[in-house]
Amino acid sequence: MHLIDEYYYDNQKMYQWEEYNRAGLWGWEKKVINEYFEKCKSLLVLGAGGGREVLALSKLGYEVDGCECNPQLVKFGNQLIEKEGLTSNIQLIERDSSLENGKLYDGIIVGWGAYMLIQGRERRIAFLKNLRNQMNENSPILLSFFSQSGNNLYFKIVHKISNTLRWISRKNSSEFGDDLVPNFVHYFNEEEIANELKEGGFKLEMYSTNEYGHAVGIAN
Repeated sequence: MHLIDEYYYDNQKMYQWEEYNRAGLWGWEKKVINEYFEKCKSLLVLGAGGGREVLALSKLGYEVDGCECNPQLVKFGNQLIEKEGLTSNIQLIERDSSLENGKLYDGIIVGWGAYMLIQGRERRIAFLKNLRNQMNENSPILLSFFSQSGNNLYFKIVHKISNTLRWISRKNSSEFGDDLVPNFVHYFNEEEIANELKEGGFKLEMYSTNEYGHAVGIAN
């Protein structure tokens, strides 16, 4: 699954276009930053990709550290940030991990859709717990993701077929909401996001599917 994901992002050239990464924050991102991150000074962006969020937030005056698990995107992002004359940088990390720099951040942003790429509830919660240890109390975290909608018949069918195949091949069961598009993604609903945030050390502050699924948690 991870190799498919790496191949997908290596070959999605959009994420390595300067025009795309200079486009700034999307409308829903701007709204969240203005409402929940206004008092923040230091930010950590995980799943920073080619630098779009890091670049935009740095230009807004935030002190931004970025990290990303794809080497090609890290290289491109840092070259672009340097071209812009900014001091922020993106560091290469292991997948589903974070920076280990001992810093406490005023806010954390899990880059556009990156949270849904983490496979398995337990792994996602461990990821959130790790991030909680890097944040000050009452600090915000932003997650974004594909959201479940309608009667979920599609996900019921996918879940049944997937678990049948996994039982035959003696693999661990998939979770309701797992899908391939073509890389692995997990589709969420509000209850699921709230529960994972709670177990990770956060309280769900806001959940929305307007424009793109996203949620803000506040560190307990």
